[in-house]
Amino acid sequence: MAEPEKGKQKDRKQERIRTIYSNIVRIGHSPYEFMLDFGQFQPEGKRAFMDVRIITSPPHAKAILKALKENIARYEEKHGRIGASASDEDEDIDTDWNAGRRRRRE
Repeated sequence: MAEPEKGKQKDRKQERIRTIYSNIVRIGHSPYEFMLDFGQFQPEGKRAFMDVRIITSPPHAKAILKALKENIARYEEKHGRIGASASDEDEDIDTDWNAGRRRRRE
């Protein structure tokens, strides 16, 4: 039985997955790609630090959305509905990023 476990460890090493915690995401797009920036919001400084940018094609972004919706549905079936407060949806706390977006539009 030790042999299959060795194979699993080898596969994990080859994956090269970097793990980060994210409690904030910014999403942008162009005609050719979607950009997802993941990071951490630190309430004491009212600032977000972005750690990782994922750039993907529009068809792949849509496939990710579909997979996320399916997984959320399965999660909610098992654990109950995920609640999002209205203030979370209305308030964008990453003001530095929004200010940059506003300047580009003007």
